[in-house]
Order: sequence, then C-alpha cells, then structure tokens
Amino acid sequence: MVSAAREERIQRQIASRSRRRERLLLVLLLGALFFQEFCSARLLNASSDETMHLPAGYTYWKTGDFRLNPEHPPFIKLLAALPLLPMNPYVKWDDSTWNGNPPDQVRFGVRFLYSSDALLGKDAADRMLFWARLPVMLLSVLLGWYVFAWARDLYGPRAGLAALLLYAFCPNILAHSRFVTMDLGLSCFFVITFYYVWRFTRFGGRRNVALAGVALGLALATKFSAIILLPSIVVLLGMSVAEKGGTAAAGPRPDLDDFPTEGNTGRRILLAARAYALMIAISFTLVWAVYFFPKYPLFYLEGMWQVNENHVREYWAYLAGNFRQGGWWYYFLAVFLLKTPPATVILFLLSGALWKIAPRARWRNEGFLLIPGVFFFVFTTLLADDIGVRYILPIYPLVAIFASRLTDFALSRRWRTAAAGVFAAWLVVGTVLMFPDYLAYFTDFVGGAANGHKYLDDSNIEWGADFKRLKEWMDDHGVEKIRLYTPWSTLPNYYGIKFEWWDFLQPNPAPPGLYAISTHSLVRGQLAARMAGMNTNWLFRYKPVDRVGYGFYIFRFE
Repeated sequence: MVSAAREERIQRQIASRSRRRERLLLVLLLGALFFQEFCSARLLNASSDETMHLPAGYTYWKTGDFRLNPEHPPFIKLLAALPLLPMNPYVKWDDSTWNGNPPDQVRFGVRFLYSSDALLGKDAADRMLFWARLPVMLLSVLLGWYVFAWARDLYGPRAGLAALLLYAFCPNILAHSRFVTMDLGLSCFFVITFYYVWRFTRFGGRRNVALAGVALGLALATKFSAIILLPSIVVLLGMSVAEKGGTAAAGPRPDLDDFPTEGNTGRRILLAARAYALMIAISFTLVWAVYFFPKYPLFYLEGMWQVNENHVREYWAYLAGNFRQGGWWYYFLAVFLLKTPPATVILFLLSGALWKIAPRARWRNEGFLLIPGVFFFVFTTLLADDIGVRYILPIYPLVAIFASRLTDFALSRRWRTAAAGVFAAWLVVGTVLMFPDYLAYFTDFVGGAANGHKYLDDSNIEWGADFKRLKEWMDDHGVEKIRLYTPWSTLPNYYGIKFEWWDFLQPNPAPPGLYAISTHSLVRGQLAARMAGMNTNWLFRYKPVDRVGYGFYIFRFE
C-alpha cells in the first residue's frame, strides 16, 4: 500500500506539474497575442486617427498645451508619444497649422509624421510609429493577463486559459491594439477597474480600492466615454450590499480591509460609500495630474463638451448597403454579430443558456461581468456615432471571461472536449488567416472579410493604413504610376507611390489604365452617387482585378 506521506508527495508533484503547464500556456498565449500585433503593425502605415493622436501627445509633452485634439483625454496620446521624446523629431512650431486657433490637427499631424527623414534618417515616420504603437500593444498584453486572472479567480485556471484564448485570438482586439487610438486603452482600464472593485466586494482590502481608483482614473484620462464607469460602480457596490439582508450598522468601526458578506447591511453600506469616495478621489487626482494640474476646475467637462460639439448629427451611417442620417438603434448589435468570431458568439450564448448547468460563481460575481458590459453597450448605442466596432471594444474581454465559465463543463466529457477543440480551432484558424488584416474581419456567416464592404465601412474595414502595401503591390507588378483615390490624410508619395489623384465619382467612363480606390471611398461613393443621381458604383459596375489587403481595390480599364 502507498503510504499517506508518499501519496501526498505524488499529489504535490502532480499539482506542481499542472501549475508549470498552466504558466507555460499563459506565456504562450500572451506571446501569441503580442507576436500577431507586433508583426502585423510593421506592415501598416499611420491610420487616419494616428496622424492626429500621436502628434497631439508629443505637443502635450513639449508645450503643456492641450489645444491639439482636445476631444479625447490625453493619457494614451502622452503614453504613445513618450518614446518619441529622445528621438526629437522635426517640428515647425511657427507653422500656421500649430499657431492657428484652433490648430489644424490634420495638416499639422501629417507634417509632424512625414517631415523628419532629413533629421532622423530614412523611414523616420515608420520608426516613430513603431515606438509609439508599442505601449498600446503592451497594454493589450496587460489586459490579457487580467482576462486570465479574473476568469481563473471565478472559474479556475483552465477557464482562465480558455478566456485568454478567446481574447488573444479576437480579431477586433488584435486590430485595435496596433494603433495609437483610445479604444484598446479604455478596454484595458475598464476591465481592470471592475476587476478590483469585484475583488474589494469579495475580499475587502485598501489595496483593491486603491488599484480600482488608479484604473478608473486612467480610464477617465483615456476616453470620455469612461464616464459610464461611475454609475456602473455604484450599481455594483449596491448589488453587493444588497446581496444578503442584515441589521442596521453596529459593532466596530468599519474597515476597508474587510467587506462583510453576512448581515449588518448598514456597515456594508458605509464601507461601500467609503470605498467609492476613495476611488473617486484617487481617480480624479490622477486625471488632474494627466492634464498637468490645470487651474481651471471644469477642464474635464470642457473636453466632454468639445466631443459633443464635434458630433456630426447629420452623419450618414452605413449598414448592410443602406445609408441613414442618425443611424439605427440596433447598429452596434448588428456590428457585434457581424464582426465577432462565430465561435465566440456561440460560446457566449451557450454560457448564458447553460446558466444552471455549467459550474458558475455566485450571481453577484457574474453580475460584475454582465452589468458593466450591458451598461457600456447601451451607453454607446444611445450616444456614439454609428461608425465602428471599436466603440464597443471594452465588452470583448468581458464576453471572453463569461464564455469561459463553460470550460469545466466542456472538458468533463470526451465529446464535449472534442466540440470545444473544434470551436478553438475555428477561432484560431479564422483569425490567423486574417493576418495582417484583422481590421477587416467579418463573420463567416456573411462570407467573411471579402463581403465586409457590403455591410459596414470606415474603420470596420480599413483606416488608410495600406499605402506601404500598395507600394509593394506596385513594385511586384511593375506598376510605375497609378490613379488613386482615398480620403485618408497620409501622404502616398512618402512611400514612393507615383500617382494621379482621380475622382472616381465623375460620370464619364474612366480612361484606360490602373486605378487604386480605397474601400471606404467605394462604399461612401455609393451615397454620393445616389445623392447626385449618378450610377458610379464601381463595385457594382466593374470587376476589380486585384485587391491590396482590404484597403484598396485595383481596377484596370483597357
């Protein structure tokens, strides 16, 4: 017979091997996330928004003046521009694009990015972009770790790895973690905030409250839509207070290191109020610091007002071949279904359908996943322009964590394990095949990315970042000069593209030659043509001879 001591030693060895295997898989998944982002980002030139965000961050550091791009808080812009400070790129501070009131952020941004080759050497813009994008990629890795940690804490280590798999191979996360924009940063701090609020309601602890306050402050300093976190936290703390009944406050003075879960409702209310006040104090102090301690007390509200001023109420939104001013109430629901991998959608829905079958945490714990996601989704639906899936990016980590609650249930039978393997392969293969065009991902149920332009436009498909690949295509095909149409502000001639601007909307037949028309232009051109009473829909009338990623369609006329 095996002695008790030996059996205990064997169990410890098995547990140790299991932990080592889990750590290895954790590192591999985080590495796969970063590897995909790193390799694909190097193929892309600046997106249209990066030409505004990155120069703005640099001017904040250099001048302390926040006039450039005030419609977004400064944290991600400051973080991205930090590696550029030792590079000292060329800036013409006496230029009218900077000295204007307000500055011309588009023209100033283009000149900032593409004027430093003489000073910093060839391809200076690409090097600046690489170093600026790196902090955003690292934030995506940090967020990946928290996705793993929260799912592990709720459902076990295998669920943590499953959630990380769903996150690391989410095309929308991969797409927007490669650009100097606010959406990935907001997603990161959004999840971290609620993770530490949840930990406080479960374990208490000043550390959890302080970290929640820091994450909340960084979220507010990243994007104004983070304001929805404030009422969401109140609801979640109230839910935790109300979970069990109790008597009025009594006993010793409440202590943040202990959030009681039994009785004494009054004490829990007081603790929750103290914790929330501390979070608010920390977060707003941090926001104040990120803005370099302005004396004007309403500086943050002024920025939010600027967002409202820039809101184009007459914007013609696009969905499934139709244009409508003001958009559709169900736009973001449609975007979620069109842009989310089918495996993720199915697992998320199954996780809800098998609420009582699959092993789960208490309802309060899962409320911390569902309530913030629902609040943010509704808030975005009501207030955001119908432009892109990136506006709902923060819900994807929560979707991955909630779907992971099925893990132990799925691995409890062989046939379920086989089905889980099929879903995992479907997700991973579908995402890997999109490299580096994660931005253009569409669900298989509508025919994938090749049909994406039939349903959505703008940053759902391309963001003006394919000029480098257009130049490679021209070199590979021996094309010296091409007729070009794109709305994006990046300078094609920076990448050696010889071109002639061509308005493809004119009614006359196009002269013989090669044409590169951006996908976004082809979609928006349909609206312009309809309003002008013209039939100039090139995707309908002509068959393209090639495609550069999903950013340009190539047409040839003989």
